[in-house]
Amino acid sequence: MGDTADRAVIDRAIDWHLRQAEMDEDAWGAFVAWLEADPAHAAAYDRVARIDRTVADLPAAAFSPPQGIARAANDDQPAARRWLWGAGAATVAAAIALVVAPMALAPSAAPYEINTAPGQRQTVALADGTRIDLSGGSRLKLDRNDTRVAALESGEATFTVRHDERTPFTLRSGSLSVQDLGTVFNVVRSGQRLDVQVAEGSVMFQPGAEGIVLKPGKALTVREGSHTVTLSDVSAADVGGWRANRLSFSGEPLGTVFEAVHRLYGTQVRLTGDLSTQPFTGMVEMTGIAARDIPHMAALIGVEWRRNGDTWILSRRGTASR
Repeated sequence: MGDTADRAVIDRAIDWHLRQAEMDEDAWGAFVAWLEADPAHAAAYDRVARIDRTVADLPAAAFSPPQGIARAANDDQPAARRWLWGAGAATVAAAIALVVAPMALAPSAAPYEINTAPGQRQTVALADGTRIDLSGGSRLKLDRNDTRVAALESGEATFTVRHDERTPFTLRSGSLSVQDLGTVFNVVRSGQRLDVQVAEGSVMFQPGAEGIVLKPGKALTVREGSHTVTLSDVSAADVGGWRANRLSFSGEPLGTVFEAVHRLYGTQVRLTGDLSTQPFTGMVEMTGIAARDIPHMAALIGVEWRRNGDTWILSRRGTASR
C-alpha cells in the first residue's frame, strides 16, 4: 500500500473514531463492514485509538486554542483533550496526523499466524513477557513488530498479559476487541460467537465510550454484528481450566460443550436429534483419554453412546441404533 493509500486509510479511521459517539445502527453496520474489508483498516483504527489516548496525555500547552476560541467554563476534561475535541474534526485530524507522520518511518507490520490442529496445544511467549496458551483447533495472528496486538480468528486461548498502562494489550476477533487492564483472561471464538472470561485483573470489551469492564469472575458472550451482550458470573479459578483438562459449563448447549472436547482431543462427536441444544451445567475432569472421557460424559448427560470408526455418536436413550 502506497503513502497516498496509507494516508487515506488513516483519514478514514480518524473519521470513524470521531463519529462513534453519535453513530446509529446503520452507521455501526457500515463501520463493521469497513473494519472487515481489509486487515489494514482494523490496524489503522487501532493505531488512531492508541494515538488519541497518547495525545490526551500531552501537556495542555501543546493544544492551546487560537485567539478567539474560548473554553467552556464547566469543561473539566484534561486541558489537551478539551481543545482536541472542542475544536472539531479538522483539529483532531491535524493533531493525529502530526503523531502518525513519523510512523511512516517505522518498520512495517510483520504479521505471522499460529495454527493448532484439534487436539494440539501450543504456548506462545511474546517478547514483552505476555504468554498465550492456545488450545486445539485455533488460529491466532500476531505481529513481530508489535507484541501488544493479537487477533484470535477461531478457537480458544488463555492470555496472561504483562500490563503496560501506556500501551495496553489489545486482542481483536473480527470487529470485536478486548483490551487488557492487567489481566489473565480466556477467549473462545466459535463462528460468530465470542466468549470472554476473566481470572485476574480486568479487561475492557470494545474499548471506548461504551466499553464494558470485566473483573475477575465475570464473563461475557456476544455474537458478531449483534448489539446484545450477555454478562454472567464464572468461577475465576475455572477460567482457562482447559489447560488442566478441566471443562466447566453453566447452561451451555451440548453443541458448545463438545466443541470444547473437539478442541482438546480432536475427537469427532456427533449429537443426534436436538441433543446439541440441550443445556448442560457442570464441571468435567478430563483424563486425557477420549475412550474414557466420552462414555463418562454420556453417562453424566444421561444419553447413550456408540462408535462408528473414529466418530462418537451420542443419542437420547432408546433412540440409538447399535
